[in-house]
Amino acid sequence: MSKIDKQKEYINMLKVYMGILIALLISDISGTVKMFQQNDVNTIFWFGVASIVLLSIAFIRLAKYAHKKIDELEEL
Repeated sequence: MSKIDKQKEYINMLKVYMGILIALLISDISGTVKMFQQNDVNTIFWFGVASIVLLSIAFIRLAKYAHKKIDELEEL
């Protein structure tokens, strides 16, 4: 496998991980909003809020890393 093909596969793998993070974020946000609307604010609600923040940070960092890898493709 050539170097550029290897990099393309790595970027595709990063896109899959980003898709998983988006799915987790959507489900976590919907569950947390549902708990808030039902006025069921307890420790699980706050764990949901914390996980939304952590998943968002993970997605942002992964997106920046993927853009960096895409920019590196120009050099190959």
